[in-house]
Amino acid sequence: MNNKSKIRIRPVGKADLLEWLVMRRALWPDCPTKKHREEIAEILADRNDQPAWVAESPDGDLMGFLEASVRNYADGAGRQNVGYLEGWYVKPKYRKQGVGRVLVNEAEDWAVSRGFSHVGSDTWVGNMSSYRAHKAMGYREAGRDVHFVKKIKTKSKK
Repeated sequence: MNNKSKIRIRPVGKADLLEWLVMRRALWPDCPTKKHREEIAEILADRNDQPAWVAESPDGDLMGFLEASVRNYADGAGRQNVGYLEGWYVKPKYRKQGVGRVLVNEAEDWAVSRGFSHVGSDTWVGNMSSYRAHKAMGYREAGRDVHFVKKIKTKSKK
């Protein structure tokens, strides 16, 4: 599919729940299914501040999704409300065909409709395909973070 005009972007619906969950698990494989389901429920309960869209092919296949939110801060945008790309996924067979761009454009239009002057996003350090996709759509790198965690032994409660 090379024709972006044939990509249908629409809000995620209840009929999409199973496939949306499958795509979320592909994007965030370390997240437990129960947590995915909880987050999906939160998104569906707050579509105004946490919209989610799917990209649908002419034959009805879901090609990808994008979840956005309102945040009160994003690196490079200062202390103001911004639209934020929380999760953005395109199935491998539909990549490099404009699907991601159309999804991001939908989120940017939503942010404009909310009066925001910026859209933020992030990716993992080393995720070069995501980095290149962001850059190709005009996003600039605003900073890098490295987060650390250490599992420690806890004292047993008596």
